[in-house]
Amino acid sequence: MDATGQIGAFGDPSAKDRPQRPAMRLRAIALTGSATAWLATFAITLVVVLGNARDSVREETDSAFRMASAVATMRLPTAFERRDVMAEAARIAVDIRGQRHVTAELRDRSGRAVELPPAPGPEHPAPRWIADLLRPEPRSDLIPVTQYPNVLGVLEIRTEPSDEIAEAWQDLRVLLPMLAVMALVAIGVTMAVTGLVLRRLGLLGAALEQMRQGRLDERAPRAGLAELDRLTEDVNALAAHLARERAENRRLQARMMTLAEAERARIASDLHDEIGPQLFALQAALGQAARHRPEPELAETLSAIDRHAAAIRKSARAAIDDLRLSPTEGISLVDTVQELLLEFQDMAPEVELALDAPPELPEPDEAGQIALYRFLRESVLNALRHAAPRRVRVELQGDDGALTARVCDDGTGPAALSGKRGLGQTGMRDRATALGASYQPPRRQAGWTITEFRIPQA
Repeated sequence: MDATGQIGAFGDPSAKDRPQRPAMRLRAIALTGSATAWLATFAITLVVVLGNARDSVREETDSAFRMASAVATMRLPTAFERRDVMAEAARIAVDIRGQRHVTAELRDRSGRAVELPPAPGPEHPAPRWIADLLRPEPRSDLIPVTQYPNVLGVLEIRTEPSDEIAEAWQDLRVLLPMLAVMALVAIGVTMAVTGLVLRRLGLLGAALEQMRQGRLDERAPRAGLAELDRLTEDVNALAAHLARERAENRRLQARMMTLAEAERARIASDLHDEIGPQLFALQAALGQAARHRPEPELAETLSAIDRHAAAIRKSARAAIDDLRLSPTEGISLVDTVQELLLEFQDMAPEVELALDAPPELPEPDEAGQIALYRFLRESVLNALRHAAPRRVRVELQGDDGALTARVCDDGTGPAALSGKRGLGQTGMRDRATALGASYQPPRRQAGWTITEFRIPQA
């Protein structure tokens, strides 16, 4: 059942002509949505963290660079002092190299670098792509090393943010797994909630399927979720409403069947009271005319009229018997069926007729008893007329809140198996539909022809 589709079909005449979009699964939507949200969160977090790390690296290196330049300028001897200025500049360069975020290089007057101890680097350097992202614009300062009146060399101080970048990378290495774990937890929680909702929706779907199959006494269980509980209450209310409507419809159908039986009885009574005496009077008049010894041609005509009148009387009697076919009020179904089989035994003494019924059989209502009686009479009569059976077995069973009547015969099989459906089968199917019963037309099974009528009990 698709309420949306129904509304579209009735509310918009062109809805059925539009191409239908492929349905999406809720699990796929939840997984895609949570994964997309995590990717967006990851990307935003990464951009923010890298931006903050870049600003931090720039601020730290600038501060260290300014301090190193100031300290070097203050510590270098003046041009008039009689000291080894190059040796002092080398010690200053080594000290700067030992500091964070900066490095230094000393060159002599010819531009050759003075050999200094290697500067310590970070234990766990950052990958190149991280270093390129976080590295600020390099800064450098050239401080001349002089001793009046000569320039002995130059001390170059540069920013070196590798250690600060390495620290940022270590923080990022801790943050990325945390983000991954948070993503897995978020996706897991989303899928668990989605699975819970789908299970509850599955219960609602099962209840709707029960309704579709006609079992309106089933009810959907509460889901434990406020929104779904409201939907569950609506589904159960719909099932209760349909059950009431079906019960009322069956009551009206049963009433119509009862009235139809009363009308059939009235018609049979009219036929018996009016046509019967007239046909009898006609045959009496024909007999009286024949006693006057008419001419041969007239005698032959009177004889023919007498034969036709007898045939009409026989047909009228059969019609009256068929119209009056209904169970006697106050007699149980088993007794009624036994009387029916005794009548058939007189019609076909060579056929073995048997009734299989439990001692305590639930009694159907009036409409149900009429429907079962007519089903049994029609089915047994068809077998005797068309299948030439040696044995016919009638079974009555009451189980699972229903009453089942079954007719089995070992004859040649009815013509209905060839694919044609007679008026008798159509009538039985209509009665079954009216009463909410089920009718199975004749079928062959292990050499027997079996037909069945199953009617629910109130």
